[in-house]
Amino acid sequence: MTENVNVRRVCLDALVLVMEDKKFLNEVLGDTLSKYQYLEKNKRSYISRMLRGTVERYIELDACISAYSSTKINKLNLYIRNILRLAIYELKYMDSIPDSATCNEYVKLAKKKAPSRLSGFVNGILRSMIRSDFDKVRLQENEVYSMPKWLYDKFEDEYSDAKGICEAFLDDNQLTIRANLAKCEPDELRAKLEEQGVKANPVSAADILDSNGNKETANLDFAFAIENVDYLEGVKAFKEGLFYVQDISSMMVGAKANVNPGDTIIDVCAAPGGKSLHMAELLKCQEKGSDNCKKGHVYSYDVSENKVALIRENIARSGLDNVSAALGDARVSNPDLIEKADIVIADLPCSGLGVIGKKPDIKSRVKKEDIESLAMLQQEILNVCKDYVKPGGTLMYSTCTISMAENAGNVRKFLDANTGFQLEEERQYMPSKLHDGFYIARLHRNI
Repeated sequence: MTENVNVRRVCLDALVLVMEDKKFLNEVLGDTLSKYQYLEKNKRSYISRMLRGTVERYIELDACISAYSSTKINKLNLYIRNILRLAIYELKYMDSIPDSATCNEYVKLAKKKAPSRLSGFVNGILRSMIRSDFDKVRLQENEVYSMPKWLYDKFEDEYSDAKGICEAFLDDNQLTIRANLAKCEPDELRAKLEEQGVKANPVSAADILDSNGNKETANLDFAFAIENVDYLEGVKAFKEGLFYVQDISSMMVGAKANVNPGDTIIDVCAAPGGKSLHMAELLKCQEKGSDNCKKGHVYSYDVSENKVALIRENIARSGLDNVSAALGDARVSNPDLIEKADIVIADLPCSGLGVIGKKPDIKSRVKKEDIESLAMLQQEILNVCKDYVKPGGTLMYSTCTISMAENAGNVRKFLDANTGFQLEEERQYMPSKLHDGFYIARLHRNI
């Protein structure tokens, strides 16, 4: 059965969905790997690496095509354009595969997916690249890191380190998880994972640096970076709800929220539910052994039935009974929630520029004008959900971007307009091999 599957054709069909039909890379890759779950691990790994790598490096790959083709990229047949992207990625980054095999296989694929005369074009381009060892290619600095020029310049303007940021995005990201403290202790989880062949390496908060080079100090003894995971749904500990996949920068929202026994917590844009579950776990841990303790609760809201269903699915796997999910538009004030929360979590829709390492298709989606409109949306939501915070309570604002307008810029505007709040702490984490770029601000309501 498996020998009949042409993995390069699988990659091509998936790449067309991402690059031409603008489907989300992670969804396409997940669906593809699920469809071909029966393939050997090395073939599944090939599909994953080729698809992610080609999307990640598409700007560099297109520059290579342009150096050897007299036809502009956007004028090429869409299958030929994407066949060349895959083939060039394989030539440049898959050293174990002979160049001749790469060329022959993608020429064959061109014959099947495009007009037959175009296979000669593919053959000529690839063999010319191989003979000249890509000598015609002259990359601009942003093309070296496969980053749109406007984004590269933005990173340089705001942080004076576009090269370092882009290198971090191209580094292999580690998969990090958070132990479900309501179900197991971290050491217990680690032992169970290693019994199942999953290597779990403890993560130290000192591994997290902010934009000023300061090390994080919050407690992270519940976090691990894991290896040797081919299929997450096949890990017994995951199905049992003993851990949740979450970036460690995102975990810092819960770690810095100062959860207390009996707290009422509202998460206004909660899907898929990671921060809500973390808060619920922290409440459970605070309340252990305290018979007279008032029981706290986490109320999770999101704007669509699909998102709420996803939160409920994760709640069910976690086994937690102190968290619930319901429909709610964060832009619309809910009078039943006014001054009800000890803590409000506002992890808001953003440009996602901090997670390009995990979702490289973001850089082909986001536009300059998106930054301004998203910053305005974030301000709109903050000005609604601030009223849910009790006097003396906490508003946790966070995003998975490194755009200053969406982060520190928004917080400054919020504080100027809301003098009853004060900034207690803010952190801009920069992307690294271990974690995403991420922003957190903890705001205290005085009155």
